[in-house]
Amino acid sequence: MDIAGKGLLPHVDPLVEEIKRLDLTENVMELEAYGFTVIPPAKTGISAEWIGRLRDAIISTVERRGNMDLSDWETRTTQVPLMTRNWELLKEDDVFVEAALQPAGLAIARWLCGQTVSMAGHTLIAKGPTSPENMKKWTGGLHSDLHGVPGGGDICHGCNVSILATDYAGADDGPTILVPGSHHAARAPLPSDMQSQVVALEGEAGSIAVWNDFTWHGSTPRKKPGLRLTLVQQYMRSYMRPLQQWREEDLAPGQLERYPELRKLLAIDHPYPFHEEIERVGEFSWFMQAGTNRFA
Repeated sequence: MDIAGKGLLPHVDPLVEEIKRLDLTENVMELEAYGFTVIPPAKTGISAEWIGRLRDAIISTVERRGNMDLSDWETRTTQVPLMTRNWELLKEDDVFVEAALQPAGLAIARWLCGQTVSMAGHTLIAKGPTSPENMKKWTGGLHSDLHGVPGGGDICHGCNVSILATDYAGADDGPTILVPGSHHAARAPLPSDMQSQVVALEGEAGSIAVWNDFTWHGSTPRKKPGLRLTLVQQYMRSYMRPLQQWREEDLAPGQLERYPELRKLLAIDHPYPFHEEIERVGEFSWFMQAGTNRFA
């Protein structure tokens, strides 16, 4: 029976159809049950050529902003110096825009946070081998990503949609670790939760790892040479405060014209906060609708 085809629930039916079209039903089930999932390249449609573009863009951005040379990124034996300018990547390269609009990742983000989901922010990770002295200090650091959000309920307020630019093949890669089912607690982990049983994230380059922002997670030291490269993208429901304020001037010339869906995804026309009295309330009906249904 094609329930979505009946067209009786306009908020959820298009999402169900898109999830089925992209063969993401199993991934949605894993998100509901475990709080995280990994979509392989066979489903994401991400090619080796495209992931190469993303990897090059991450490396060149780190080199330019951090004034460093990462030509040895595949064999590097030292950590990448700490950078503070890891955000606001869209104007650096169109591949970051394409990543934000990647169909499989965006479909999952909309399933978790509704059709009016917005991109709250994104950052990059260039993780090198962890030195022995730092490995001794490593604590694991389980946390959730919904800082300051009270617990309770079964609504996903935000999600992490990370594109793996290098392989997460084993413990030596220094992967993300997650606590299966922890999102059901709908709160940040307590000190007593730090010994929870964890699962190391696995996926080949071109995979998309997604988790509910209530899912407890951390990371482990990298033991092998080379860099682990990841593009971390945060999506949130329209009522959440973004991690960074998107403005048209934060984008490269022509990006909004080349990627018209970007205006909605970045909530550039969001009504709040406003500086003058809102006169054209009808233009913000999409935002009002977001309060009527979890899939809106």
